[in-house]
Amino acid sequence: MSQPLHEHVLSSYDWTQTALKSVFDSIPPEHFMHQPFPGANHALWTMGHLATVDQYFLKMIAGRDGSLFEKNKAQFFAKSQPSDNPHDYPPLAEVRKYFDSSRAEFRAWIESLDDTKLASPLPADFQKFASSHAGMVFRLCWHEGMHYGQLAVVRKSLGLAPTRI
Repeated sequence: MSQPLHEHVLSSYDWTQTALKSVFDSIPPEHFMHQPFPGANHALWTMGHLATVDQYFLKMIAGRDGSLFEKNKAQFFAKSQPSDNPHDYPPLAEVRKYFDSSRAEFRAWIESLDDTKLASPLPADFQKFASSHAGMVFRLCWHEGMHYGQLAVVRKSLGLAPTRI
C-alpha cells in the first residue's frame, strides 16, 4: 500500500542527513572545535547537540529510554553554551558514535510510522512546535538546516571551499 506522507517525510529526513554528513565529513578533525567568533557553535558541539535533540524526541514523543538524553543534555541541549576547552567534551570519535547511533535510532523510529501516525497530532505540550508527527520531522529538518548553515560558516572561516550536497 502506498504511503505518500511516509515516503515524503523519510525522503526529506534522508536528504537533510546526507547534507549534514557531507558537511561534518568535510571539516578536518583538528578543526571540530573551531569557533568563527567567541561563543559560536563549533562542529563538535553541533554534532552532540543534534544527537541530543534526537534523544529528546525519542524520549518525549517515541517513549524511549531517556538515559542518553539525561547524560548529554547539560553539555549539548538547548541553552547549553559551546566551550572552547576540548577537555569539556568527550573525544570526537565518541561524539560521532553518539551522533551516528542517535541518527540511526531516530530514523528507524520515523520509518516505523505510517501515514496515519505521521498525520496524527503531537501531545498538547508540543503543539507550539508542530501539530503532527510529520510536522515535527519537518521542523527538525529545518533546525538541522540552520545548524548546517552555521557549519558552513565554520568552514568558510577556516578558508575551506563550500560543500556540495
